[in-house]
This record gives sequence, structure tokens and C-alpha cells, in this order.
Amino acid sequence: MKPAHRGRSWALGAGLAAALCLCAGVARAAADAGSPAAYAIRIPVSLVAEAPLQRIVLPAEVMVRLQSPAYADLRLFNGAGQPVPMALAGVAAAGAQEESVVLPAYPILGAAGPAGLEGLSLRIEERQGQRVVQVDAVGTAGPAGAQAVRGALLDARGLRQPVARMALDADLPAGQPVSFTVQASQDLKHWRPLAETVLYRADAPAAAPAAAASAAPGRLGHEQMDLRLAELGGHYLRVTWGDATVTLRGATLVTARGGGARERVSASMAAPAPGDPHALVLALPFATPLAALKITPQGSNVLTPVRVLGRHDRSQPWSPLASAVVYRMAGGAGGERSSGPIELGGASVRELRIEADPKTPGFSAAPEMALQFEPVQLVFLASGQGPFTLAAGLSGATAATAAFLPLASLVPGYRPAQENTLPLAQAEVARADIAGALVVATPAGEGMPARSWVLWGVLLAGVGALALMAWLLLRQTRQAGREPAAPPDASA
Repeated sequence: MKPAHRGRSWALGAGLAAALCLCAGVARAAADAGSPAAYAIRIPVSLVAEAPLQRIVLPAEVMVRLQSPAYADLRLFNGAGQPVPMALAGVAAAGAQEESVVLPAYPILGAAGPAGLEGLSLRIEERQGQRVVQVDAVGTAGPAGAQAVRGALLDARGLRQPVARMALDADLPAGQPVSFTVQASQDLKHWRPLAETVLYRADAPAAAPAAAASAAPGRLGHEQMDLRLAELGGHYLRVTWGDATVTLRGATLVTARGGGARERVSASMAAPAPGDPHALVLALPFATPLAALKITPQGSNVLTPVRVLGRHDRSQPWSPLASAVVYRMAGGAGGERSSGPIELGGASVRELRIEADPKTPGFSAAPEMALQFEPVQLVFLASGQGPFTLAAGLSGATAATAAFLPLASLVPGYRPAQENTLPLAQAEVARADIAGALVVATPAGEGMPARSWVLWGVLLAGVGALALMAWLLLRQTRQAGREPAAPPDASA
């Protein structure tokens, strides 16, 4: 085989090998989700006898190992290693009363044509007394000046109570299933998923008799989206529905008012000694949404104003999450007072930056830190034989791979808050072979993220392969130019 042919064959073989490896990796990740052994932790679960439907409150050991903010890497397996049907729900406070809040929808306008909303920043404008949200959509633009409704924005900043459920007031196109996605943000730039649902408008056929028309099902799907008692005060909500023609007038949110305070799930975090006393940068080993962060400085009679910022990876800028004053002071009768938790509003970040006011000494030593999560419970059908195992923590899990069913599908004749009356199963954390709920945060680097290094490596490898092929072709051309011409045929 000629050198050029060998070079082309080598490059083609390398490309095919890379593609096969990628396909095998995707298939392996999909298969791992159904294997208990693939998860970071596995906790035995003790069930209530003779109860088909039960619930279990997720312990802190699970919260600090989840790799998906949508809890997608969470499964409950029976004794045969099969995942059981399950749904995710919030935990209501004792004695809480529900109250409905109606929020108007402000249209998000963008260029006509296919375009997504991810990664786009929005701006709010007042036009003739009405509030309009403008988005500069990136994608294949339609005719000059043409605009389309890309979604809708709800202003939930005034909410003071956790939100249990949400229903959309929307006009749907006939005979077309429409997928709605709800996300939350504090700055109109960084969004986190909240809920999804599919609605369908089933009109009676035009030729149907009157009796059949009156029995038409109307709208199908789950009108009530479970928000798991999310704390949405200070947040905007974004509702998107793809390319379908939908008119969204607003949404009704059901909040849990009154009752006792919900007890949050807490986990201690060990932070390394700060290199800079005014900036503590930490990498978190989980993606679970954070409700609050408690920071207690070392020493006695210490007070420091701080800012808390977060981001998903080093390729993104820091986004402010909260500001507060942290302190530790001597109290009366030999007691001690310390600052309360800093509310983070359910932010899901992989890196935290805690900045101390430069007018103060900052942190000479790593402060005591505790993470707080909103309580979440898993409602499940105890199908199959035991023992049952709660598994959590799987890299690569996304919201699309979540295995949760709507509560209305799992619980026959479901009524709001009915899940809180189900028998309570227990996670036997003491029997699990895990290290506990202590989070060991590591210093977060400020250089190029690992993903960028990988992309640059792939790019350089491709350039090298092209350069090798060009050199082999040039070498073949030079050899052909140096070959002597064939002698004339003597018989001629």
C-alpha cells in the first residue's frame, strides 16, 4: 500500500474508532441508569408492611451525592434489581394551608423561525403601560422584522410562601400535544429547571353527534405541575413550549401558607484553608439545589459582611446569589450568638465563591459551614420482592433521563397533598456502606476548565492528522516527479 493510502486509511480508522467509542459510551451510560451497582451510594430501605404505596424522605447522604439538579440520578430498586414506579414531591409543613396566587404572563418576543432560548439573556420593557419581555433569538431568522412569541415570563418575586403546584391558563392548538417547560431564575440569565408537562386539546370530530361532542375529553394531560414546595421568592419563571402556537395568559400557583416551619435537610461542609482571606472559592461534588448556606467564622466576637456567588463551571462568569453579614459573638451568661443561614433560593451550582468585605480582616481560617436543602420525598409503588434499595449519584444524568412519574399517574384518584398521608418508609443509612453526609469541598481552580482542555486536545489531534495526510500527499507527489520517464518503445 502506498504511503498516502496508508495515511488516509489510518485517519479514517481513527475517526471510526472515536465514533465507536462515543456510541459505546452513550450506550453504557444509558445502561448504567438501570443498574444499582452504577450509582455512587446504595441505601437499604425498610418498608411498611402491607402498604403498596409509600413514601420516603431523602436523607442528607443522598442530597450531597446527586449529580443532577432535577434529581435524575435517583432510583429505587427492588430485590431483583428492577426500578420501581416512583414520583418526586415536596414535604409540606405541619398544619400548612394552601392559597392560590394568579400571576400574569408577559410574552417573550424573538425572531421568527426555529430558535432556542437556552443561554439567552432577556430584557423587560414597558410599552404603553404593558410589560413586554424581549429576547434576541439566535438561529435561522425569518423575514426581516418578523417576530414570534418564543415563551412567557412570570414575575414571582413577591411570593413569600413555598409553591406546591402550578397550573397554566393557556389556549392550545387542537389535536397537537404541547410540551411545556418551566424554569426559574433570579437574574433572567441563569435558569434552573422546575417542572415539565404535556397538554393536549382533544376536540370532538365535526361530524360527531351532539351526545358524542358533549362527551369529548377536552384537555388531556396533567394540568397541575408539582413544584415540590419550591421557594420562588425573588425569582422569575420562564415557560416555553417549542414551536406550537399557544396563547398563555398566566398561571395559578398554589402556595403552602402558615403551619410550622419545614425542617430542612442539613449537611456539614469541610472547607480548605483559604489562600486569600477575602475570597474562598470552593468546588462542590453535587448538583442538588441549595436552599441556604450557614457560615460561622472562626474566633470570638467576629463580624464580616460577605457576598456569595456561584457558577456551573470555570467557563462561566460568577453570578451573585446572596449578600449577608456573618458573625459570632459572645452572648449573655457565657452563651454565644451566631448568624443564621444565608438564603440561596434553590441555586444549583458546582462552584461557590465567598467574598469577604475588603474593609475587614476576612477569614484567617476556614469558617464553619453547613449546607441546607429543601426536604424532598420519593413516592413509590412497592412492586416486586425485597430487599429494596435507594440508589443515588450517577455522572451524566440529565433531566431527560429522569424516571419520575406525575403523582396523578402513580396515585389512583390523586388529591392535592395526598402523598403526605402515605405510610413513611425509612432509609437505613446506618446499614449503608457510605462515609456519611459530610461534604468535603475542594479549592476551585481559576484556569481553563477540564472540558476546554479536552476540546483543545481533540482539535489539536485533528489538526495533526490533517497535517500528516498533507505531508504524505506532498511526499508522494515529489516521488512521482523524480521518477525517470519510460524509454521509447524500440519496436516503434
